[in-house]
Amino acid sequence: MSNNLKLVNDSLGHAAGDVLLQSVAQRLRHCVGEKDLVCRQGGDEFIVLLDELPNLEAATTVAQRINDRLGAPYQTDSGELVTSVSIGIAMYPDDGDDFNALLRKADAAMYQAKEAGRNTFRSHHLDADPNALDELMIRNGLRPALTRGEFSLHYQPILSLATGTLLGAEALLRWRHPTLGDIPPDRFIRVAELSGHIVSIGEWVLHEACRTAATWPRGDLSVAVNLSPLQFRHGSLEASISAALSASGLDGRRLELEITESTLMGDTSILIDQLARLKALGLRLAVDDFGTGYSCLAYLRRLPVDKLKIDRAFVGDMSEDADDASIVRAIIQMAEALGVRTVAEGVESAHQHAMLEALGCAEGQGYFYARPMPAEAFARWAADDTARPALT
Repeated sequence: MSNNLKLVNDSLGHAAGDVLLQSVAQRLRHCVGEKDLVCRQGGDEFIVLLDELPNLEAATTVAQRINDRLGAPYQTDSGELVTSVSIGIAMYPDDGDDFNALLRKADAAMYQAKEAGRNTFRSHHLDADPNALDELMIRNGLRPALTRGEFSLHYQPILSLATGTLLGAEALLRWRHPTLGDIPPDRFIRVAELSGHIVSIGEWVLHEACRTAATWPRGDLSVAVNLSPLQFRHGSLEASISAALSASGLDGRRLELEITESTLMGDTSILIDQLARLKALGLRLAVDDFGTGYSCLAYLRRLPVDKLKIDRAFVGDMSEDADDASIVRAIIQMAEALGVRTVAEGVESAHQHAMLEALGCAEGQGYFYARPMPAEAFARWAADDTARPALT
């Protein structure tokens, strides 16, 4: 699989992408023997059939040759292009005795190579890893899932720790696969990011969350939406958000975007400009899972961030682990110094709630207050004050 084709098509045009594909095919042809077959499967994927290979070691030798040859720069009318390659290897008869079986296993191995960082190859045995076939089904099912209406959003309430007032909810993506059933987000989000589908899925989430929040009876409730780093690097994020707000009629001040610490570690000047344009829409910005990445005080001080969400790993153990309690205290104090609000994720007990409130944490969400729920259930929950836990 030759990576970065979409980027070339989007930036230089499809004519340049076609030239790149032709160059890749020519280099592949020079990497194999006269009896071997090279063909394009579609998109940026190629199939190479190698005849009379004695063992896996021989296959990896060819794979390394392909890796080296395809990794060299390409000279085009638009200048020098550099791409990478992810290779999956399947061997007959160990990995399958027909073409379709070998192709499935080579595809799964290629996907593992892509996940490992690209410019590499993998040989993968699906029979030894039953979850790999499920992962392949997840990957292939992501694109049609949007058109088939398989995605939905659940909403987890966010409350004031001091008063128990409902402030809003975080929109959480759910997927019910027609064959695999309910797939946990930690399984398919990673696949969606690696495949690039997260951009179109994320755009749907933005529109759906804004549409739903606009129907809530209380006009002061906010909705928080998670953004992938890929949504910052690809697509028109500002235009997508503007379109979602316009189509739904939602006040931008009621939309909160949650970004990861890894998103903040890009080019500072570009990032500040991008975040400033988003803030101009009236929305708020929160750093999700804070404490697990690489943010520093000097870096955060320059960014227009409104909230820090303390990672659930620290909140969950703070009652028993003095170190975690110290980390939570330090994050809250740092946020106060920056004029930023803090939100505790994963609050599961009254004791954790009390500790967080005493430390000065402003907001909280977690099973202690409510589990994520479908839109209709959240609307009922929000209207029923008796559904809230007693905080005193």
